[in-house]
Amino acid sequence: MKKTAILAMTTAAILTASVGLAAPLTDYSKGKTSIDVTWRQSDINAKSQLFNDDLDKQDNLDYGITTGLGNKFAVQYNYYNAKSKDTTFSTSFVDSGTYEYKENGSLKTQEFNVLYKIDKALSAYVGVAQIKGTMYSDGYDFTSGKENKLQFGLIGSAKLFDKTTAYAQVGVASDFYKWKLGVSQEIAPNLELNVDYSRAQAKNMNFDGGVGAVDITTKGLGFGLSLKF
Repeated sequence: MKKTAILAMTTAAILTASVGLAAPLTDYSKGKTSIDVTWRQSDINAKSQLFNDDLDKQDNLDYGITTGLGNKFAVQYNYYNAKSKDTTFSTSFVDSGTYEYKENGSLKTQEFNVLYKIDKALSAYVGVAQIKGTMYSDGYDFTSGKENKLQFGLIGSAKLFDKTTAYAQVGVASDFYKWKLGVSQEIAPNLELNVDYSRAQAKNMNFDGGVGAVDITTKGLGFGLSLKF
């Protein structure tokens, strides 16, 4: 939590020093909208008292929509769908040789945020992050159920070149955080190409089936498009 708070303050300090057009929607005039779709390969680590497993990458889609309300306010919905491929592990036994089994996992997050524009380069937000974890191991499915968490965050941007913008976002909740750093390039009027790297961690998720508390960490590079109108 302390490291995440430091990251948030550092991001704010850097980005408020610059003024520019942003990859995230910064015009909160009523009706102004941005639709974002991102293809991402996510690394997933699942850790508990019973296991600490790195799972194979799989291609996933994230998406979101932000709409201005006017008077420096906007609303936002984001969906992050980090999940892994089946990953093969092996265990050796003295009497019966090597036993192989498969595992996969996921961390799905929905965000419902209200944004407030502090200045041209920086916005703050408050909202609800709804997270759910799943694990599959050797024919058995385990789930954490949905957990709703109150979160706070910052979104900032800095113009690098005429049509190129750097941006950052960090959100913090109890036992959950997510941050993202990226660069956006305008490729057509109202259309931008985005490249970003994000990381999220949900801790102490209460899984069923006797698994207990599980920490799930996801990270990965994303490529996406933003349509603004």
